[in-house]
Amino acid sequence: MPVDIENLKISENGQQLLAQIIERSPVPKFVINMDHKIIYWNAACETVTGVLACEAIGTNKAWYPFYHEERPTMADLIIDGRIEDMKNLYAGKFNRSTIVKGTWEAEDYFPHFPGGGRWLSFSATVLKDKDGFVIGAMETLRDITQQKLFEAELKEKEHLLSQIIDGCPVPMFVIDDDHKVTHWNRACEAIIGTKSSDVIGTKEQWKGFYSEPRPVLADLVLDNKFSEITEYYSKRWAASTLVEKGWEATDHFPNFNAGEKWLYFTAAPLQNQEGKVIGAVETLQDVSNQKEYETKLEFQANHDALTGIANRNLLMDRLNQAIAHATRDKQLLALLFIDLDNFKTVNDTFGHNVGDQLIQEAAKKIESVIRTGDTVARFGGDEFIVLLFAPENEDYVGNIAQRISQEVATSYSHEGQTLNVGSSIGIAMFPKDGLTADALMMNSDRAMYRAKASNKGKFCFFKED
Repeated sequence: MPVDIENLKISENGQQLLAQIIERSPVPKFVINMDHKIIYWNAACETVTGVLACEAIGTNKAWYPFYHEERPTMADLIIDGRIEDMKNLYAGKFNRSTIVKGTWEAEDYFPHFPGGGRWLSFSATVLKDKDGFVIGAMETLRDITQQKLFEAELKEKEHLLSQIIDGCPVPMFVIDDDHKVTHWNRACEAIIGTKSSDVIGTKEQWKGFYSEPRPVLADLVLDNKFSEITEYYSKRWAASTLVEKGWEATDHFPNFNAGEKWLYFTAAPLQNQEGKVIGAVETLQDVSNQKEYETKLEFQANHDALTGIANRNLLMDRLNQAIAHATRDKQLLALLFIDLDNFKTVNDTFGHNVGDQLIQEAAKKIESVIRTGDTVARFGGDEFIVLLFAPENEDYVGNIAQRISQEVATSYSHEGQTLNVGSSIGIAMFPKDGLTADALMMNSDRAMYRAKASNKGKFCFFKED
């Protein structure tokens, strides 16, 4: 195909070489001279635009294959140095080349091109002679239609994925391989109270959960820092039985914008097709009601329903623990077995309602005497047990028993009748009166009966004889 090179100051050999380079290039390109006439239009350019070289060469209508109305191409603008016009014609779609100095790049859609329209990426650069004078300009085209279709398809898939995540009733968020939040769905906003606009695009996912910076479970999973999971979620984490390479934990969050909650949460890594970790997803579940129910059941299992103090089950657990600590640290323990005097008379005379009120009041009075670290338990009926942890000596224990006797001793009046109620207390000391919970319970009970038999309203230390 002939080349119009009369206005380019190139040797004959140079002209032939240039013609071959341009013609055989698979990249669509055309060249204009200083008069804006097309002097070359290669075969690849014919294919892309649908305009033959014989129709274009020799004319100054480089715009014709691209636009419906006359307007300069990028090559026209660059040859005249009209950069400001370029900004208007390609607003938001052009930039300087980062590869070739003095070259400008842009991309646009041409709906009338063969095949139902094409996206082109095009660049223009000036051509200079050996003395540095501008002698023309060359514009290079690249068909990026498939790339644009792929990008559009990818954006559509990303949009669909965002809709699926955002519309999912399961609270969840996603972070990328740089720990930046990419998704934070509406369910997550509702359960935590933190808006997606406050965290998406940031690395501040911790703000939704904690008052100070620290990794969330998804961060630890992403970085494969499983040793730190124990540090942050001690005894409240486990490997997920449902999600491969996932981990789960349960924790209490008192400072949520939506109110304090217990959450069960699972985090798992996200991988690309090659198996490389590219992010992590964390799902949340509000288990506050379940925890409240469990706490209620635990309380009921370990506390007396009438008084709210420890029951026999909790007492024995604490007594066994106290014995283990006292044995290790060589400390004393004291077990006080308390039985209310004249309680049966009150029950028979005034009825069970009054008897229950007496039990409740006695429990409060006993609690008012002991320290915070000690335990008061209702052992059954009108019997109470007090566990004193590491008392200084027997005199201290005797003083506590005396104060309990004084507090519990009360006159009760109901419908014109008055009854006096007191208590008898038996005391067993660890280790001298027993090394096991059963031995201490038995010996404090025996001492209580000795106190009741000798004189009601007294206390008695256990003695072997």
